[in-house]
Amino acid sequence: MSLAARAVNAGAVIARTVIAGAVVAGLPARAAGAPIATDAPLAFAAAPVPAATRVIGIVANPCQGVPLEPTLAHKAAADPYEAWMREWLALDWSQQCRYRRENAALAPPSAARVVMLGDSITEGWKPLDPAFFAGDVLDRGISGQTSQQMLARFRADVIDLHPAVVHIMAGTNDIAGNTGPTSLAQIEGNVMSMVELARAHGIVVVLAAVPPAARFWWHRALEPAGTIIELNCWLRGYAAREHLVYVDYHAALDDGHGGLAATYSDDGVHPNAAGYAVMSPLARAAIAESLAARARPRPPGPR
Repeated sequence: MSLAARAVNAGAVIARTVIAGAVVAGLPARAAGAPIATDAPLAFAAAPVPAATRVIGIVANPCQGVPLEPTLAHKAAADPYEAWMREWLALDWSQQCRYRRENAALAPPSAARVVMLGDSITEGWKPLDPAFFAGDVLDRGISGQTSQQMLARFRADVIDLHPAVVHIMAGTNDIAGNTGPTSLAQIEGNVMSMVELARAHGIVVVLAAVPPAARFWWHRALEPAGTIIELNCWLRGYAAREHLVYVDYHAALDDGHGGLAATYSDDGVHPNAAGYAVMSPLARAAIAESLAARARPRPPGPR
């Protein structure tokens, strides 16, 4: 999911496009959330990497050769973004290389470090509300990602950063089919696995509702509003059963019909600055509650 192009007219070409957190010169604007092919559910399937450049097996630096920014060859392709993403995902499907340098450069964690894990809704939060990320709050959203990709990079982008709290927001792109067909049971399983991994490492979880959306304009045939509500019902119930803090962005942003209110979004899927202004206080309160719960001594015996 791209972070730019939200305010760009359809079909426009701009000189600078923000994609997956990188400012890239000369790429055509691709709408936020759009997969690399409009008619294929397996839009992010790996394309073959030329044998001359392919690295196989165990290497010292698996990120060497992963195109974190588009190359001249990508820019010369008929669809530069598609060419870029196909090569990146062929080499690094879970995109663990996206934040590798930033992770390595981090100072030791504070006692209140928070990792915000998610997709473009999370990735787009920091540019539009940088104050929320003051201190030791880390944005680890990646555009277009599904819950299975987040699970695959959970160690690299959460566990190894030693946060006190992880805020997990996942499901939008699963429902959109960005990495192919799935089921609610699979999404739920991925979320449960992330929660269990966090707990095994002493990390408290804030579980976020999937924000509302009446349409995914990159897959217009889908009507996701009811499925989002169904997934959120499960998330709320699971959070209650597991004594997790649940933050309900859906209720806060809903237009009353299962869509994202126009006041809070420019495209019906991604919050704008006004949307994040609603979300940030809810997130702060949920994180504070989680930190307080973490500080309390646990009663003896099983949960």
